[in-house]
Amino acid sequence: MIERLKKATNKYKAFWIIYWGASIGFLVIRRGDVLAPLEEGETKGPLVLGLLFAAIAVSALISHLVLFGRREYNEKGHEEPRKFRLYHLIVMILNCLLCLFLMEWVNNPDLKEMQVRYMLLNLAGCFIITMIWLFWLNSWRRSIIAVLCLYGTMTVVFYAVNSLRGEPFQFIDTFSLGTAMHVAGNFTFVMSRQLVAAIVIVLCVMGMYLQLPDACIARGKLTRILIRAGVFGFMIGMYFFYLNVNWNGKLGILTDLFAPAKTYKKYGTTVGFFCVAKYMRLTPPDGYTVAETKTIAETAEKEMVPNDTTDVEPVNIIAIMNESWADYRMIGDLQTSDEVMPYYDSMSENTIKGNTLVCIRGGGTAKSEYEFLTGNSVKRFPGMVPYVSYFLHNQYSLVTTLKAQGYEAIAMHPYKATNWNRPTAYRLLGFDQFLAEEDFEEDTERIRSFISDRGNYEKIIKMVEEKENPDDRLFLFDITMQNHGGFESETYHGTIHVNGYDDEAVTNYMSLERDSDDALGYLIEHFKTVKEPTIILMFGDHYPDLPEEFTEYISGKKYDNLPIGEKEMYFSTPFFIWANYDIPEQTGIQTSNNYLGTMMLEQTGLEMAPYNYFLKNQQEIIPALNHLGYMDPSGTFHTWEKGDQSVLDQEWKYECLQYNNLAEKRRRLTDFFTVGERQAVNSSAGK
Repeated sequence: MIERLKKATNKYKAFWIIYWGASIGFLVIRRGDVLAPLEEGETKGPLVLGLLFAAIAVSALISHLVLFGRREYNEKGHEEPRKFRLYHLIVMILNCLLCLFLMEWVNNPDLKEMQVRYMLLNLAGCFIITMIWLFWLNSWRRSIIAVLCLYGTMTVVFYAVNSLRGEPFQFIDTFSLGTAMHVAGNFTFVMSRQLVAAIVIVLCVMGMYLQLPDACIARGKLTRILIRAGVFGFMIGMYFFYLNVNWNGKLGILTDLFAPAKTYKKYGTTVGFFCVAKYMRLTPPDGYTVAETKTIAETAEKEMVPNDTTDVEPVNIIAIMNESWADYRMIGDLQTSDEVMPYYDSMSENTIKGNTLVCIRGGGTAKSEYEFLTGNSVKRFPGMVPYVSYFLHNQYSLVTTLKAQGYEAIAMHPYKATNWNRPTAYRLLGFDQFLAEEDFEEDTERIRSFISDRGNYEKIIKMVEEKENPDDRLFLFDITMQNHGGFESETYHGTIHVNGYDDEAVTNYMSLERDSDDALGYLIEHFKTVKEPTIILMFGDHYPDLPEEFTEYISGKKYDNLPIGEKEMYFSTPFFIWANYDIPEQTGIQTSNNYLGTMMLEQTGLEMAPYNYFLKNQQEIIPALNHLGYMDPSGTFHTWEKGDQSVLDQEWKYECLQYNNLAEKRRRLTDFFTVGERQAVNSSAGK
């Protein structure tokens, strides 16, 4: 035995010298991160650095003076695993606690506020992962090492991703690792004191684990095979349960896809990660095949009628999604102390306007913009956001249609760029540039700390005026921020009151809408004087999150008791298409977001993709649709459950096409969703 120990010592001596030397070297290299004060006047850095060096030294001594030599070997010199005992289970639990603590300590500033039940839920998740490793590897030591390595690595990954882009790592990010590595090369990675300490702790514990004697669950070969088969079946069952059972809802977990960081912080990184990942799955409509979808596309192309609404091709195309822009007159008898939307109401010349159905209420902005830009509908997945969950490759859209005809495409949003995964989404949609809050001038007007609509529109005007050549084609898609939720404010005091109803949030919202309307007047009046042909489209993304008591006050009814037609008005926001050249005036139109891009293109004289013609023809059959139902040509609303079969057949074709556009990459019907090269050249040359 002694001889075997000596051989083992000599065999692995170089490894351990390198291992502990690398641990000390890492700490020496990152000592500046440890010594840097966390706040002004803080002086604990030297003490922490000393403790970490001591931890490495103590761990090395324990692993080689206490733990070394405790393994048992058989006659062939192979380690003989021990029987699995209670203390092995205790160490597994303690290892899970360590993994969770390090991950949350480094990445979750709200750790102290997390409820105990969610801490236990994270612990349970980590323990299940450990047990899977244990039964699969049949090695207690390797299972705890595997889990420690996994959580240690993910702790670094979560920290790095959040540091580089301001939002947490999500499962969908694994599909764009190449891009992430390319982008990361442009950043300087700075570690926090907690991260350095966490890495050192993992190295110390790992060093001791490597010296521990192993234990196994099963010794016989057949038993090991049966156990692994059982583990495989368990994982399949867990996968089905994970995706198809509302376990997170039953546990009181509200997954915030707008800001995944909130979910991670409130419920724990492990639980938050799996909750957000759950909503990434996209399933095809029943009966979907690429061959059948190709037939649908070919039939649609035969029914195409050339777009001859106008011969004027606009130089500037401006599309604005106005945050929380809604018209409560659609819901009930709204009486206010002053007019809320006087300029919008006055618009008639060269104007098409009405209302558009959306699939969201109170939030979910990115879903509405996705519908407008792509012509797809989110009605099949109202709880999910395509930008966050499904954008894995480039997407054909209004952006690609206009770029094919010589337009520079710019997206603009006067707030944080990272929300809704927009930097990635806009890149995949084909935008040339994305301007966010940091790209606005410091003295831009703000209301309630948000950049105002007036300040936003001043930036739009500046972008148009600063083009190198006034005739350069520009498509600018803008998302306003002024009227974002949280209407009770200490700095903003509204002056437009709802008659007979006193509520600060409602008063402020009505006043903000009036501010938006004044800004709208400023924008349109300016472009009336612009020489270059310009078309402007604006629509609301959703109704704001105002008290239900308010809507019940003006409507006299509870939402749950309303028929489908009246419920739809809670999802019907204003829109208009205006041009500084002649277009046919229309008013009182009821449509939905998925048609707006096509409606706008019809007024440009530009070529449209076959998919746009499909949408144009479908609009005659289904003039408006969302997750609740659809409107027929007579103006009557129906639920999908009670829909006419011919409408349901058309809707199925639509779902097949949009699934092909969104989900397929190699088998996508590219020609159907894009403007052909010949068409684009002819359009750019003029008609």
